[in-house]
Amino acid sequence: MRRKIIDAVISHLEREGKAPVSVHRLCKDLAITEKEFYDAFPSLASVEKSFWEEWIGSIISAIRKGKEWPAFTPKEQYLAFLYSFSAEAMNKRSLLEQRFGKLTLLCSPSSLDGLKRTFKDFADETIKRGMDNGEIACRGPLGNLYPEVLYIHWRTVLEFYLKDESQGFERTDAFIEKTVEFAFDLLHTQAFDSAADLIRFLLPQIARMGRE
Repeated sequence: MRRKIIDAVISHLEREGKAPVSVHRLCKDLAITEKEFYDAFPSLASVEKSFWEEWIGSIISAIRKGKEWPAFTPKEQYLAFLYSFSAEAMNKRSLLEQRFGKLTLLCSPSSLDGLKRTFKDFADETIKRGMDNGEIACRGPLGNLYPEVLYIHWRTVLEFYLKDESQGFERTDAFIEKTVEFAFDLLHTQAFDSAADLIRFLLPQIARMGRE
C-alpha cells in the first residue's frame, strides 16, 4: 500500500506540479479508504518525505554493494556517492527542478527531512572511518558538526546541478571533484578550527551591528 500511495503522489507531482488537493481526493482516485492511507502515512506531506528518503537510501545502498567499496578511502566513498547521485538525478531532473530548483542553502524544505537524516547517517559513518584512519582530524565536540557540513555541501551540489546546462552535466562532475578535494583538505587540517573560531567571533559582531 505504501508503494502504491507514493507512486500515485509522485506521479501527481510530476504531472500537475503540486501535491493532490486532499487525502480524500487521492483515496478516491486510488479506490482505497482513508483508513488505508492513514495506516500507511500520517499526512500527504509525509509521502513526499518518504519518497526522497527512500531515493537517497537506494543510492547509498547501491554504492555500498560495489566490490571496491570496502577498499575506498572515506573521500573516495563520498565521491562515489556524489557521482552516483548526479547520475541518478538525471532520471529525476524534472521533478528535482520542480521541487527544489528555486531553493537556496538558506531554505530548509520539510520534504527533505527524511533524506537529510539518511544522508547524515551515511556521512557520520564515513567521517568516523576517516577519523579512524587519520584522513579526517579528530576535534572533539567540533567533529559533531562534520555530518552537517557534508549535508550543506550536498545541497550545494544539488543547487549547482540544477543550474548546470553543460553537455552531460560535465561541469557538475568537475564541481564535485574540486569541492570534495577542498572539503576533505579542510577536514584534515587546522583550517576548519580557524574557520570555526572566525565564525564564533563574527556572529556576535554581526548581531550587534544588526541592533545598532
